[in-house]
Amino acid sequence: MSDDLDLDFRPKSYFRPEKLEKYLLSKVKGAVLRKKLKALFDEGRHHEVRDLVGDAAFSVADRKALESFHPMFMGGNYLPDTEDGEVEIARISIQSTTFDVTSVYAKPVDGAIHYRVVDEYGGDTLQGPSEATTSAPMTLGDFAEFFLTAWPLIDVLEMNYEDNVDGALGFFSADSDFYPDLDRLCRQRVREHFPKPDFGDECPFCGNFNSPAADQLCEHAVAWVWDGHVETLAEGRAFEVAFKGLAELHESADEGSPTRTMLEVQANRSQARQNLIEAAALPVDEVLETLMSAEAGYGWSTDGPLGGSGYTVYVGKTTDLIQMTAECQSIVEACKLNIKLETDGDLSLERLRPGASIQWQFVASGFWYEDMYHSGHIAYYIANPAPSCWCMEACERNAILDNVTEEDVEDGRLNDDQIQAMWGQTLEEAQNEEYRHIVAWTEGVALDVTAAEMAAVLYKAVCKGGGNEINEPDDHHGLLEI
Repeated sequence: MSDDLDLDFRPKSYFRPEKLEKYLLSKVKGAVLRKKLKALFDEGRHHEVRDLVGDAAFSVADRKALESFHPMFMGGNYLPDTEDGEVEIARISIQSTTFDVTSVYAKPVDGAIHYRVVDEYGGDTLQGPSEATTSAPMTLGDFAEFFLTAWPLIDVLEMNYEDNVDGALGFFSADSDFYPDLDRLCRQRVREHFPKPDFGDECPFCGNFNSPAADQLCEHAVAWVWDGHVETLAEGRAFEVAFKGLAELHESADEGSPTRTMLEVQANRSQARQNLIEAAALPVDEVLETLMSAEAGYGWSTDGPLGGSGYTVYVGKTTDLIQMTAECQSIVEACKLNIKLETDGDLSLERLRPGASIQWQFVASGFWYEDMYHSGHIAYYIANPAPSCWCMEACERNAILDNVTEEDVEDGRLNDDQIQAMWGQTLEEAQNEEYRHIVAWTEGVALDVTAAEMAAVLYKAVCKGGGNEINEPDDHHGLLEI
């Protein structure tokens, strides 16, 4: 045992007068609610305590609603109620599916102290004697022996973690207002019980011990690669799922499609995103190996081979890995485009035209040519009528009259197409006639997408969908350079 743990420490009493906040906390069974109350007390936010406690710690209906939201809110709620004069001495909480809590209650009886260990299953998880009586408060050593004999913490940890001491230590917490060192003592007993890791279990990057070695390196590792097999680790598993989503998106995006354009837009956001998108073009099994050669400082790094054909791809901080996972998810989300296009003269998108107060931004303009009988001049504009909503407008005019003069008209030098274009109008009216129509509309766009980026996406979508592509751009500068 550690010299700084006093196993002979004995509280003066379990039944001394308590401040109101400690009394309230002792009456709250739910582990999550109790932690929240303690934080509010410590910060002096007493008005919030009154709102939170309300009636005895939540109505049955409220408790059921929380439990249905997440099992963590079940922890402690099913402990037996304390009897008159009874107080909670200590509790151990575990991170099981339902976040179970086991507690020790005590009350004065005929000049002595009666203890009982209680769980949330009517005593079904208790194995040793669960009741005891003493004339004075137990010492820390005696209390821990009584508690951990009645409820076998070591057996519970072995069942969940076998010989993984790090996992076991993260699975429980012990709390007591009367025995401040109870949690430290419990952890010391766990460390003494579990076997010490072998040298082969040592992480080559941070020196921490983990078990087993080959597939459970420390949490900053992305993956362990051995003979071409990639085994993702810890936070790397979440990264793998997010990255596979990005790889699938990359594979399904046709060249020149709006999705491919948005991927190009996202790659220009940062070097880290460019690395991710470039790696997504490779087979999934090759990706983590490729990332080894990515430049340090852009999110990726490696310590190289660890011997034989095995090595680990890793990031320096877990937060970096979580950030890269978020980057993958953000890219995929940004590429979920549902673009409606005008097709074959269908003007259904006109009903979505935004009001006159919306500002249109110039995208690009120029001449388009389909063949000698089909050509013209077109200008594209883009607007953002609502958050995450964008639309594109085309403004067309008949370029066949561009070089025609009044003298040409008077001398009858117009061809049939030019005559048709002027039908019922003066030359000036015909040359200034414009045809405006909404050619693309999309919603659900990421809020950080800029007008220039969205202009590139919608223009590609319009051209791919059969719209007029600018073949000879004007000299006017817009959002796009064509």
